[in-house]
Amino acid sequence: MAKKSAKSQSTASASEAVALNVLSDGGERPKIRKSRAGPWRAGVLITLNLLMIAHIIQWLIMGRTVSPIEPSEFRLTLERGELNAGFIFFSLALLATFVLCGWGCHIVALQDLCGWAMRKLGVRPKPFRSRLLRLVPLIAALYMFVWPTAARLMWPASYAPFPGFSNHLMTEGFWDTFGPVYMAFPFLAICGFATVYTLGAKGFCTYACPYGGFFSLIDHVAPGRIRVTDACEQSGHCTVACTSNVRVNLEVRDYGMVVDPGCMKCLDCVTVCPNDALYFGFGRPSLFAAPRTPAPAKPVKRLSWSEDIAAAALFGLAMFALRGLYDSVPFLMALGCSAVFAFLVLRL
Repeated sequence: MAKKSAKSQSTASASEAVALNVLSDGGERPKIRKSRAGPWRAGVLITLNLLMIAHIIQWLIMGRTVSPIEPSEFRLTLERGELNAGFIFFSLALLATFVLCGWGCHIVALQDLCGWAMRKLGVRPKPFRSRLLRLVPLIAALYMFVWPTAARLMWPASYAPFPGFSNHLMTEGFWDTFGPVYMAFPFLAICGFATVYTLGAKGFCTYACPYGGFFSLIDHVAPGRIRVTDACEQSGHCTVACTSNVRVNLEVRDYGMVVDPGCMKCLDCVTVCPNDALYFGFGRPSLFAAPRTPAPAKPVKRLSWSEDIAAAALFGLAMFALRGLYDSVPFLMALGCSAVFAFLVLRL
C-alpha cells in the first residue's frame, strides 16, 4: 500500500504541477501580486474577534448580556424553543452564504493567522485530500441541527414535549453552554495550528466544521461566484494565492466560474490576477454550471479508496473516544482532533 500511495501522490502532484503555468517563456518566475483583499479581510476578522472579547468583558462587568452570538446556540432553539442571538446570527450567516462567506468567522480568522505565521517561518502546509472526510462537516451539521428534531418526531415518548418558543435574547449565564475555560488554549492549538499544519490552510473548514456542512450545500445554489472574462491567460497566479485549495485557474477555464464549494469568496484570486480577468459577480449558480471545455480537469485524488476508508475509520474511532471526554472536550474540538489523528496515523 505504501508504494501504491507514493505512486498515486506522485502522479497527483505531477498533474497539479502541469496545471499551473506560472513560469514565463524565459524561465523566470514572475512576481505574484500581493492580495489587495487580504488586509481588508484581516481587518474585518480582527474587528470580529475584538467584538467577541468586548462581549465577554461586558458580561463579566454587568452580569447580564446578549446571549452568545455563536452558531451552536441555534440547536437550543430547535431543541428547547429558546430564541437566542445565536439563532439569529446563524440564520443570517446561512443567507449571507448566497453572497459571501469567509469574512465573518472567528475560526477562519484563527486559521488565517496560523497560516500567516507558518509562512513567515517558511512552512507551507500541503492540502490533505480525502473524499470521505469531506463528508464530515455535513454529517456533523445534521447531527447537531437536524437529529434532535428528527429523534423527537420518531420517538416522542422518549422526549419531553416541545415547550414552544420563548425569548432568550438576554442571559445571565453567558458561559453555560461553553466548555471549561482551560480548554480554550488546546482548542485554539488543535483547531488552528494542528489542523492547518496537517490538513492545509483551511483544514478545519474542510474536514471538521459542521457549519461549513450547511454552507457548502447552500453554495451550490448561490448566485454570487468568482467568474472570469476573456482576458484570462491561465497564469495560475489565482490558484497559487488561494488558501482554500481550489484550483481556480482550471475551474474558470472549464466552467467560466469557480464551482468548488470550498471557495470562501475571500477575493485573493481576484486581486492577484495579472490581467484582472477575475471578478465577483452574480449569475448562474454552480449547480447548473456546464463544462465549456471538451475535457474538464478531473478532481485531484491523493488517497486510494482503501486509504480513504482507513482515514474515515480512524476518524470515527477518535471521535468515539474523544466526544465528551471527561465532560470537557467540546464537539468542535473533538472533530478537529479526530481529523488530525486520522491524518497522522495514516501518514505513519
